[in-house]
Amino acid sequence: MPPPDKSLTPQQLRVRAVRRAALAAAVVAARGDAGMTQTELAERAGLPRSVIARLETGAASISSDRLWVIAAALGTKPSRLLAAAEADDEAAATLEQ
Repeated sequence: MPPPDKSLTPQQLRVRAVRRAALAAAVVAARGDAGMTQTELAERAGLPRSVIARLETGAASISSDRLWVIAAALGTKPSRLLAAAEADDEAAATLEQ
């Protein structure tokens, strides 16, 4: 479980937001490529639609277990979702800090 926002510095909060946004964009793109709605993805992944919505808006992070389940439901691999997120220049730059 990630640390609560109140325990993070402003820089750590910014990094968290950038990384979440990059993963969100990767999931949204993969879902679009799969021709699925949030509801369909949630059903295939066995998760509430609210979990998918929060992930896709960058409002929440997910566990590695859920990343695997979501990737499988999308017909892809977790590594592809993470690679797509890392391809975001701003997100990739957070690895160099």
